[in-house]
Amino acid sequence: MRIRTRFKRAATAIALAAAAQAAIALDIGLAGSTGNLQYPWDQTTPSTKDAFPASNYFWGGEAWLSAPLGEDASVRLSYERDPVLRNSAIAAVQFERGIAKISVGPLFGFLNSDSSAFSAGISASVRLQWPGVAYVSMRSDGGTAISILQADADPQARTELAAGFYVPNAIVSGLVSAKRFNELDSDDKLVTDSLTRYAMTIDVFKKNVPYTALFSIGYELRSKRYEASDTTDSLGAVMLGLDASAQIDPALKLLGSFSTGAYVFGLDDLKDRGPDTSTFLFSANLGLSIDLAAIKFPPKAERRMAKDESVEKPQAVAPAAPVEQPIVKEEPKDEPQAEAGVKHGLSISTAAGLYYDSYPLSGSILDVLNAITNLRAGLWADCLLPIKGGLEAGGELGVFYMTVTEDTTNTSISVLDIPLRAKLSYKIGKLGLEAFAGLFTSSIIASTYSVGLGIDAGGRIKLGGLYAEGDYVFGLGDQESLPRFGLGDAIKL
Repeated sequence: MRIRTRFKRAATAIALAAAAQAAIALDIGLAGSTGNLQYPWDQTTPSTKDAFPASNYFWGGEAWLSAPLGEDASVRLSYERDPVLRNSAIAAVQFERGIAKISVGPLFGFLNSDSSAFSAGISASVRLQWPGVAYVSMRSDGGTAISILQADADPQARTELAAGFYVPNAIVSGLVSAKRFNELDSDDKLVTDSLTRYAMTIDVFKKNVPYTALFSIGYELRSKRYEASDTTDSLGAVMLGLDASAQIDPALKLLGSFSTGAYVFGLDDLKDRGPDTSTFLFSANLGLSIDLAAIKFPPKAERRMAKDESVEKPQAVAPAAPVEQPIVKEEPKDEPQAEAGVKHGLSISTAAGLYYDSYPLSGSILDVLNAITNLRAGLWADCLLPIKGGLEAGGELGVFYMTVTEDTTNTSISVLDIPLRAKLSYKIGKLGLEAFAGLFTSSIIASTYSVGLGIDAGGRIKLGGLYAEGDYVFGLGDQESLPRFGLGDAIKL
């Protein structure tokens, strides 16, 4: 009896230890998202509005939990509320060894529509990689025809194809993805909501730097087809985006993303009924993840140390320890200076200043002051990597609010400026010289003017946080070509 009791206690202790170890190794994440560039879920008939509205706000997000199953395997449970795929949950087992990473598990959709209150499917992904050289990946989420549980087979479907190659401190990738959701209207006719995306991404990272940034530019096609009327509402959009992460400490990581439609237009039955040029269409995401394995729990160790110190009080007075402590502390003083010069990698700055937008000036001093005191404020994220000496190369993505002097009436209008540029930088002490070139996009916030697209090139002189810059915009389409000049102050976050 005693042997059995001891065996049961040992088995229970092992089980509790395993459960405790699994709980400690959990990775937990939570993110929220919003945006206004999607079709409403309850829209089952074609749009009758004169223009696609900017009031179709969506609130969603994602929650996940992952834990290791061994040396090469892990399990991940996740829930996602997506603008197209709606509510879905996935329980996937992931295997990674050598050049291959495989994930597979059941997919469940629920509370998405009256016609498909519940659906089931399979989520599977495969990634083949040659670390440091190239990779290719594929993901497919699809339904299984369980007619007892769902009115229409395969209501949710997703496919992603990606391939990329490594360059120093970055991965350049091409991506093609598609999402689709099927539902039935009140007359049992099919309504299909879909999103197709083509994009190029640059994933920037650096060893021992706790920040990462992923820049993206691409084209997206959103459509909603109504079988009952044989019509399709479609929107095309040139999209710019930035995804960033920051490792606050070993256990906590912040995640964020922002993308905007630089140029959005109507297609099919929404042709000539696209969004007004004054509308601002976007999507944003903010979240965090917590690695419980990286959290230190030292209560027992602290108690033991306290007991040891109380027993060995005479040894604590030894003069050698306090004398050597300053010497030990001087080494970390040199480390920040070695790392302080390493300003390469992701850097986020906020800037504000005055701007001149090149519109013709009249002889009136008031008109001159009105034209050269336009406000420009916002932030940009840049990533610079060392080449040689003080020369660095990289890119920057910014979001700026500007007031611009209107040509004919000499009044100010509000403009959102989103530059995406490649950049060269040369630093001599506190003096910095920068040259940049890239994509110019702007949208009038409160006017009937169209969205502007162009290519801009210019330079910037920086002295500490103060800067002076100038660039020339080569307009595309209806966008006017113009020079721009500005002064301001930038503060690194």
